Amino acid sequence: MPMIWSKSAISATVTLVLGLSAGRQSEKPVVQTNVEMGLIDGTVVYEDGRPTKSAIVYASPLGRPIAAIIPQAETDETGYFRIDIPISWFGKFAVVAKKEDEDYPDMSQQFYSEGKFKTITLTSGHPAETIIIRLGPKAGVLVGTVAEVVSNTPLSPCVEFRRASEPNNFLRVSGSVKPQYKLLIPPDTDILVNISLDGYKTWYYPGRIDHAAATPVRLGPGEKKTLDIRLEPDAEVKTGCPKPINSRYTP
Repeated sequence: MPMIWSKSAISATVTLVLGLSAGRQSEKPVVQTNVEMGLIDGTVVYEDGRPTKSAIVYASPLGRPIAAIIPQAETDETGYFRIDIPISWFGKFAVVAKKEDEDYPDMSQQFYSEGKFKTITLTSGHPAETIIIRLGPKAGVLVGTVAEVVSNTPLSPCVEFRRASEPNNFLRVSGSVKPQYKLLIPPDTDILVNISLDGYKTWYYPGRIDHAAATPVRLGPGEKKTLDIRLEPDAEVKTGCPKPINSRYTP
């Protein structure tokens, strides 16, 4: 037997449904508070917009010390990267990339970036961010060999770069050099270069041992310069860059 609805019953049913709908619409969205991990992801591209494979991306915390390895990831064939960030690390990050095999330097170093990098901030209310990082310009490149001037014995000294426009040496970088080296130079910038090693006179670009005679090197984006560096022995010189223990490069 078919059920017969009276007008009053229909009206009550409609009122009940509308009342439930209105109640749901008035509810505020629930804010997620149990975030355990954050996410920084995105794409790295070349200057012309092509995706960059095998670039290394860093998410460097800003304004706070972190006693751990900087979060990083490598891009896939499409240029995509993903970096998971623990909630305890939430805050402001500089997100930068490098591809040194193609002469794109590590832009997390202010010596190269001058502090001009993308920044994002993760919070419990905003735990994820997607960005696009564009590589470029390429660095200038110094390549060559380092050896003793008399015996031509290969050497592994220390190198220091600094921007000639920075008298206080704020924008500088230092490290070790292999006997056959490749050094990336910020493009279109005057850079002072010196090479030092205990037991040898310090070498200043373009091949001086007198600091006052040093001149800066300046290279365009992607420009390469070959320079064979020869160090003069001097047993009394202590530079703070010791020769490797038991090194075959020790004369």
